[in-house]
Amino acid sequence: MALHWITFGLSSTAIILAGIRLAPYGDAIGRRTGIGQGWIGLLFLATLTSIPEMTTTITGAMIDAPNIALGNAFGSNLFNVVIVAVLDVLLLGRGPFLLKVRSYHILSGTMAILLTSIAALGMVVASPVQWLGISPFSWLILIGYAVGVVILFHAEKRQLEAEEESEEPMALQKAILGFVVCALVVIASGVFLIRSSKEISLMTGLSASFMGAVLVAIVTSLPELATSIGALRIGAYDMIVGNLFGSNMFNILTIFFADASFRDGAILSNLRGGANDQLIVAICGIVLTGIAMAAIGIRSRRKILGIGVDSLLLWIAYLLAAALIVSRGI
Repeated sequence: MALHWITFGLSSTAIILAGIRLAPYGDAIGRRTGIGQGWIGLLFLATLTSIPEMTTTITGAMIDAPNIALGNAFGSNLFNVVIVAVLDVLLLGRGPFLLKVRSYHILSGTMAILLTSIAALGMVVASPVQWLGISPFSWLILIGYAVGVVILFHAEKRQLEAEEESEEPMALQKAILGFVVCALVVIASGVFLIRSSKEISLMTGLSASFMGAVLVAIVTSLPELATSIGALRIGAYDMIVGNLFGSNMFNILTIFFADASFRDGAILSNLRGGANDQLIVAICGIVLTGIAMAAIGIRSRRKILGIGVDSLLLWIAYLLAAALIVSRGI
């Protein structure tokens, strides 16, 4: 038991340290190549920091535990959005946080909601047709993700304005090398983190469903949190939101790979009584994403207790969702 806690602590520390360093390297790559913060966050950081979720989701499908697989994907999305509220607190009154980001992130939030809605529909409508052993809803998720990435790339390009840099970014070669090293640390540590958290959960008697929807979901979102804190330190606000919304899109994409790994039909329609619980978690994630998108569009400056009104709403919504999840024994 002690060994698992030590592994958990060391892995978490490694992810935090590497995740914090990822942001400056990613920012330098974006500035040197002209790609932009948002797309660096959306594609590169989101894919990298979502590897623990993908590993857990696919593993859950392979070991015939579909509720852990989908619970992790939906639960991680729920936690990722509330990271926005965490960052607003860390700004120490210099927010609201979402007032600092560009409006094109509404598109990535919309894509995350759209992909989640397709997954939810797949849980409600049982599809007797499969192609290559994969549900049509999972194929729609794959296509939707690919189309969304292309649309978001062009949307960011249209909105980016020429800005004078206060200082010269680091050399591209150094930035790429640092990014790759930190990425490898995050990936390796994520594997150990997931294994140790599962062992701890089993030894403490927590249910598998709770593991998927709450504990493992939060643990696998640790890279997103660490990277967001690192980006906050350098003022890369668009990279943060691109990472968080992009991670939510990628988390739903992992359902496609989980479906391909699941050997008992379509994973979305074979939750064995857990469909209603997964729908609740998915809908809660949609609600929180909707609040964040509305805040980006309204751009309110109002603050309560030093944080934006939108962040306070996110905190309240997340706590209510967590209470609902726990009360239902999900």
